[in-house]
Amino acid sequence: MSKILTTEQMGYAEKNSSSYGVSLSELMDNAALSLSHEITKIAYKKSLKNILILVGSGNNGGDGLVCANTLLSNSLNVRIILVQGSPKSELAKAAMSRLNKNAEIVPASGAAEQTEWADIIVDAVFGTGFHGSLPDEIKPLFKIVSESKAVKIACDLPSGVNAKNGEVSDGTVICDYTVCFHALKLGLLLSPAKEFCGEIITCDIGIPKQSENFDFEIERLDKALVKSFLPPRPNNAHKGTFGKLLCVCGCSNYRGAAAISTLAALRTGVGLVNLCTVEEVISSLSSSIYEATYTCLVSDENGFISYDNAEKIIELSKSSSAILLGCGLGKNTHTISLVKEIVERSEIPIIIDADGINCLCENINVLKNTKAKIILTPHIAEFSRLLGISVSEFLENRFDLLRQFSSEYNVTVLSKSTQSIAASFDCKKVYLSDTGNSALSKGGSGDLLAGMTASFVAQGIEPILACSIAQFVLGISAERLSESMSKRSVIARDILDVLPFVLKEIED
Repeated sequence: MSKILTTEQMGYAEKNSSSYGVSLSELMDNAALSLSHEITKIAYKKSLKNILILVGSGNNGGDGLVCANTLLSNSLNVRIILVQGSPKSELAKAAMSRLNKNAEIVPASGAAEQTEWADIIVDAVFGTGFHGSLPDEIKPLFKIVSESKAVKIACDLPSGVNAKNGEVSDGTVICDYTVCFHALKLGLLLSPAKEFCGEIITCDIGIPKQSENFDFEIERLDKALVKSFLPPRPNNAHKGTFGKLLCVCGCSNYRGAAAISTLAALRTGVGLVNLCTVEEVISSLSSSIYEATYTCLVSDENGFISYDNAEKIIELSKSSSAILLGCGLGKNTHTISLVKEIVERSEIPIIIDADGINCLCENINVLKNTKAKIILTPHIAEFSRLLGISVSEFLENRFDLLRQFSSEYNVTVLSKSTQSIAASFDCKKVYLSDTGNSALSKGGSGDLLAGMTASFVAQGIEPILACSIAQFVLGISAERLSESMSKRSVIARDILDVLPFVLKEIED
C-alpha cells in the first residue's frame, strides 16, 4: 500500500531532505522525471502524441516545466500555457531558465484551440499548498479543459483540491490520472477530492527515509490488514470466550436502534449480549431477537431509561466485557445524568454513540475523569456539537481536531463520514477506512456500526482497531449489496444479512 501523509508531514519531509543530501531542486527534477515517465507510458499505451501542459507560477509549475524537457526528448509534441504568467518561486524560475528551446509556449487566450489540439492535458498549476477558491481568471480556462476530450493528468493533485482536508474549489477539473509524489496526500483520499483524482499513481522522488520523523502514521485499511486484527476462534471456545456485551440502548420512541445495534453485535462474534432497556422495547424485540438476553429497566414518564437505573447498570457491568451506550437512548435530564454516571463509574470499555454522544455534550469534561476506556463514534454533526463549533469549521480542519480531541480527553474516536478516520490517545497510528457508498446514507447505519464496534471491543480487540474494523466491514457489506441491489433500496436489515458472508470473505 502507498504511504499516506498529511500536507504538514509532506512539507516537513521535503524541507528535511536537504539535511540528508537531497536538495529541493533535486526533488523537483526527480518529481518531473517521474511525472514525464507516467505521461509517456500513458501516451504510448493509448497512441497519443500531443501534450499540453498548464503551468502555474509556483513549484508545481516548475515540475511541469522540467517535465516538458523529458517529454520532448521522448519524441512527444509539447505545448505550454503559463496560466499565471512568468514563474515566481525560485525553483520555478530556475526550471524556466532550463526549458528546452523546442518547447512551445502558447497564450492562454487560445486555450480552446490548444485543448482541441491536445491528446493529453497536464495540470501543473497548484500544489499541496492550495486552499480556498480558484482565482476567477483561471476558471474560464479550466472550464475549457473540463470540456476537452483529452486525457487529463494532474501533477501531484488536481488544481483546486485542498490536499489537507479534501475540499474542492468550484471549477476544479476532474482528472483521469493523478501522479502523486512520494506519498498519497490524505486529502486526496477524502470526498469530494477523491472523485476528482481518477487513478492515483504514486512515485518515488528520492526523499530519504531518515527525513521522515513523524509522531504518527496514517494507515489505510484493506482486507489483509483487517484479517490480521481479528482474533482467532479456537475450537474449544465457549460463549464466555468471546465476551459479554451490555447494551444500554433504546426508549419507547426509538426501539429500532436498540434492535439493529443488538443484532449487529451478535452477527459480529460477541459471545453474549444483554440488552438493558425499558419494558416497551423488550416487548417489541424479545419475540424476534431470541439470541439476546434482556434486563428490564425503569422508565421515566416519557418512556426514556430513568436515571434511577444507574446503580443496576453499574452492577451488571461488573460481569460484562464492554458497554454499548446511546443507540436510541434519547436525550433528556434522565439520560444526560445516566450517561455521566456510567462514564464516571464504569471500569470496562464504553462505546458511546448517537444520543449517548449528544448527552455527553452537557458534561464533556467527565471524559477526563473516567476509569474506563472510552470509544466515541460520532458523525460529522455530532462531533461538531461535541466541539461546540459549526460543521463547516469542523470539516475545514477535521483531521487535526480529531487528533486533538482524542489526546485532550484520553479517548478513542472514530470520525464517521464518507471516509472514516480513527484516532486514539494511546496509539501512534491513525486508521483510514474508505469503503462503503451511499447505501449507508440511511437511518440505522450508525446503529450497525456501534453494535459491531462494541462486539469487537467485547471480544478483546483494541478500541482503535475495533471501530476501524467495524467501519471497514460495514462499508464492504454495503458495496457487496450494491452489486445486486439499488443503493436506494439497501436498509440496515439487508446489511445484517450479508455481514456473515463479508466476514467469511475477509477471514479466508
